[in-house]
Amino acid sequence: PDHPVPVKVPCVDERQCRRCHPCVARKACRTKAIVVIDRGETPFIDANLCYGCLACVPACPFEAIVA
Repeated sequence: PDHPVPVKVPCVDERQCRRCHPCVARKACRTKAIVVIDRGETPFIDANLCYGCLACVPACPFEAIVA
C-alpha cells in the first residue's frame, strides 16, 4: 500500500450496526475503507485501505464502529 498500515484497524460491531444506507461512517472515511458488498449486510473495514485515523468511530451514530 502507499500508506503505512495502521497499528489498530477499527471493526464493525455487527450487533450495533443498523446497516444504514448511505453509511454515515463511510462518508467520514477519507479512503472509503468501510466496504459494503451487498446492501443490507453488515459492512466491514478493509485493513488495506484504512489509515487508522479513527474518524469513522465518532461518525457512526449507533456506536457500531469500535477501535
